[in-house]
Amino acid sequence: MKRVLLFIYFLFFVILLPAQQENTIRISKFDSTETIKLNKYWKFHNGDDSVWASPLFSDSSWDTINTLLKFDKNDSTPFRGIAWFRLHLYIDSGMNNTPIYLYIEQQGASQLFIDGRLLYSVGKVATNSLEEKKYNPRNIPFTLFYSHTGEHILAIRYSNTNYRQLHEKYDLDKSGFSIYLTNQEYLFQEYPNNTVIEFLLVSLGIFFITLGFIHFLFFLFYKKQRSNLYYSAFVGLLGLLFILPSIMFGSLEPERSLKIGYYYWFVLLFFFYSMLVLNYSLYKRPLNKYFWFSTVLLILTIGLRSEGYGSYVFISFITSTVIASFFIVIKSIIKKVDGAWIIGIGSLFFLLFILLILIITMFNSGFSITLSLSDGILNLVLFILILLAIMSIPISMSVYLARDFAKTSKNLSKKLIEVETLSARTLEQEKEKQKILETQKEVLELQVNERTAEIVEQKTIIEKKNKDITDSINYAKNIQEAILPTKELKNKIFPNAFILFKPKDIVSGDFYWFTEKNGKKIIASCDCTGHGVPGALMSMIGNNLLNQIVNEKGITTPGEILNNLHKEIRKALKQEEQTETKDGMDIAVITFDSKTEIEFAGAQRPLWIIAPPNLSEIKGNKFSIGGLQSEKERIFTNHIISITKGTTFYIFSDGYADQFSDTDKKLMTSRFKQLILDIQHQSMAEQEQFLADYIEKWRGKREQIDDILVIGIRV
Repeated sequence: MKRVLLFIYFLFFVILLPAQQENTIRISKFDSTETIKLNKYWKFHNGDDSVWASPLFSDSSWDTINTLLKFDKNDSTPFRGIAWFRLHLYIDSGMNNTPIYLYIEQQGASQLFIDGRLLYSVGKVATNSLEEKKYNPRNIPFTLFYSHTGEHILAIRYSNTNYRQLHEKYDLDKSGFSIYLTNQEYLFQEYPNNTVIEFLLVSLGIFFITLGFIHFLFFLFYKKQRSNLYYSAFVGLLGLLFILPSIMFGSLEPERSLKIGYYYWFVLLFFFYSMLVLNYSLYKRPLNKYFWFSTVLLILTIGLRSEGYGSYVFISFITSTVIASFFIVIKSIIKKVDGAWIIGIGSLFFLLFILLILIITMFNSGFSITLSLSDGILNLVLFILILLAIMSIPISMSVYLARDFAKTSKNLSKKLIEVETLSARTLEQEKEKQKILETQKEVLELQVNERTAEIVEQKTIIEKKNKDITDSINYAKNIQEAILPTKELKNKIFPNAFILFKPKDIVSGDFYWFTEKNGKKIIASCDCTGHGVPGALMSMIGNNLLNQIVNEKGITTPGEILNNLHKEIRKALKQEEQTETKDGMDIAVITFDSKTEIEFAGAQRPLWIIAPPNLSEIKGNKFSIGGLQSEKERIFTNHIISITKGTTFYIFSDGYADQFSDTDKKLMTSRFKQLILDIQHQSMAEQEQFLADYIEKWRGKREQIDDILVIGIRV
């Protein structure tokens, strides 16, 4: 792959004479540039035994294998993590005094033995991944012989403990190694221009990534021009296509190279897709069936990467994006889209080059190019064409942006002249209007002064009355707050509870009430008819009657409390005499009788019981306390409920669930229930704060429509 990246392939010839025995390789001579590939005819055995390095050991029962150890169609390989390889080499007398060097490319670690003698350790061979140290020497030569003719045993102890993980994670198709023999100490010493070319390619990669970053900044400052975003992705991915291989082939750690190579495939894939998206954006083309066809191919290419026919889908995807982009450019030029011919020239040059590469690849086994001066001027010209093709789109895009900028500057200059002309006309018109206004100013000022005096007088009267009313209501608020139970009493009777109380106006029609009587703890959530001053008056009546019924009469059963409260409300408001007074209240009452039972009764209000993760509801009677009713008495149902430690109870008015948001959306009881369930892991104080913050965020700038009261108690 490094030779592909640097556009360098070298010519090699292998002279392998017929084997003297099953796995004996005879080497008779080398030409000046000759390389012998020794992947075949090796004896192989899984396991680890130092005796296997000895030339006296018989390996006739071992399997003959290729050192690449490729995975077959069933996703298996004979390799099991550590194994030995043995090869019989016969050095002919024609090789006398000829140096022989060995090169190895591997995914694991190895030890090289000649005739039982350890020559080199390439990494650290081990039976587990913690001790193993992988190393890929790539183009580092290992000296074998200079004048030792005759038969020799080349043995390799090789380990690759996590070969299965590498295969599954990075689609590695082999678990073994490649090995070569040559008389050249450095395979690439005849190509001194490699470093210059590699530096040039890395520099191009950095240039493209920088260019992509600049256009991304353009997009951030002006997001309406989305083409800058797509172009930044296109050239950024192009830069990675140059830089990643240099990192990959510069690393001597096999796993790092595999990882970079794996992701390089995805970079290449999304590079072509970004090119397609960029063309649709530049020429403002609607996303048609060709775009969605390419998108489907992209998904299939990713999904079928590891399949045997995945490469065909990959080629189909690249071909589809190139052809689709080609036709977009052609159509835009034909329709004379502004600036299309500028970008079109660069795009067409690049696309035609890609098509040329695809055609060569389809009709040949691959595409290769060398840059040695000895290979002729044709390769040099082709290399220059490659660079021009790569640079064509950025250059054309830069020309287009410069032209667009110049055009915009001209338009701005024209607009400035128009604005100056209009401003001069406007100033003249304003002067004329000023003269007309000056003549009317005195009359208007007199009229304004007269009306202002009247308004000021009326405002003073209204403000005084409003202040008197507000002061009275504020004083009533103090009285109402004084009647409500104190926080200290709440903490004494119900230490693990919260009361969220948010009046709509200064005073409230909702109120809470609790006490302790005869060893029982009673608490009530009350919602009186109306809110503001009328509701506050009803709340004071209700509070007083609850004190009489429970604290004075000693009635602690919730049902009886509501029965008595109903009678007393009707009596206090003279509703039995068929007056016009329709006021009453909805109420929920809980009596904590023991640690295992509670009693509950409700008038139009329910009780929610939560024993996580379940919420159960005990509904109250479907009639209220007081009001104009045909019957004088109403019997309220008294519920006795068994409880366990950690159970939480909630009683509340209808204000929380009825609140509207900015978008006229009602909170609703179902959402309120879910909120209560979601906060069960929080303390009662945290629940109160959460519910208070949530309702404020929910209503936003919308006015609170009713008093809000929520009581939560955990036993």
